[in-house]
Amino acid sequence: MPSMTRPDDTVAAASMGGSILGAYASLYILLFLAGAEMYLVAPLLPALSEDFQVAVTAAASLVTAYVLVQALLGPLLGLAYPHLGARRLIIGGALVFALGNLISASTGDFGVLLAGRACAGLGIAMAGPAIWTYIAYTAPDGVRGTAIGFGMGSFAFGQVAGVPIGAFVAAAAGWHASFGVLAIATASTLPLSWKSLHDVTPRIRDSGQWRSLTFPWASPSVRRTLFATFLFHAANLGAYTYLAEIMHARYGLATFQLGFIGMLSGVGMFLGSNIGGSIGDRLRRRGFAESWLLPAWSLILLATMAVALLGFSLWVALAGVLLWFVAAGAFDTNQQTLISTLASGFTSVALAWNLSILYSAAAFGVWIMGVAENRPANVLIAGLSLASLATFGSMIAAWLLYAEGKRRA
Repeated sequence: MPSMTRPDDTVAAASMGGSILGAYASLYILLFLAGAEMYLVAPLLPALSEDFQVAVTAAASLVTAYVLVQALLGPLLGLAYPHLGARRLIIGGALVFALGNLISASTGDFGVLLAGRACAGLGIAMAGPAIWTYIAYTAPDGVRGTAIGFGMGSFAFGQVAGVPIGAFVAAAAGWHASFGVLAIATASTLPLSWKSLHDVTPRIRDSGQWRSLTFPWASPSVRRTLFATFLFHAANLGAYTYLAEIMHARYGLATFQLGFIGMLSGVGMFLGSNIGGSIGDRLRRRGFAESWLLPAWSLILLATMAVALLGFSLWVALAGVLLWFVAAGAFDTNQQTLISTLASGFTSVALAWNLSILYSAAAFGVWIMGVAENRPANVLIAGLSLASLATFGSMIAAWLLYAEGKRRA
């Protein structure tokens, strides 16, 4: 099993000194750009469809290409962390990400554009797990949740900003420029990343590196947490995919008004990420694990999804959406911190699997909520059922983890 020793206490001391943002600035910028890339294409779909003479659904495959590469290759690339270290993987991944956007910005062929999007996804598959592993290993225990929360918040803020950034730049200079801006912004982070990153020295316990790909699934506590994560995000991301359609049909909202729902969800994610990190750190300082927070956030998800989807007044529904994503952001932060704690020795692979599970859960949620013609009823029933299962599943996982700790003590 691969394991890693901690680097010098430079980053840790900076974090404890209250400068978490400064210690991980380049990583937070990269996470922001990765989040922006995910939704950058959304406002460009009509223009892309017209330019390439393809259906909007075919143009939407540009989003699929970006996330599918991450879901499939993330766990495999997580194996490289003990050998290559944070600096090589993060900077190498950022270079590949920038190259993918440069390809997208310079092509007039749809197939090449699709390849550029896949290349950008490959870059994030390289850098993403390495970023989370680096933060988990270098942030002191007392502020680890806060450090991860800032990262989650940066990613969420990027998702919110991706739509207006893509729309504004495309309106001013064409859709090619939207990808070009991301390529330039990513390249500009490289000197800061090279200067600030301190490699975690790899220490290999045995030679069975391919076997370590399955280590997260061999740990009952990690396996149960990943399963609860799948249920949570199948409910969360599946329902969110159809939320705009439901809100449009129920309240007659125009397209630009529906854009505010995306902004509201992003604000909720940003707030929840930082709230969850702060609460998790306080609990850990008092000797409790984040595992007890996961059922609480799942229960809040269940309640707020019901409020948002049941057809109360528009303002009540919007309040439900905001709290829904506060719970989602807090869940992600506490769950990511918990995984990094439980998966000591194979953190990079476990966190890579975690991202893969998230994307797989989104695909499953979208599929199961789209099988029936009565969309609002199907999303409500499937979403609340999955959220209920996530609540019970995470509650059982927290209790079993507590019982295991008591037995070891």
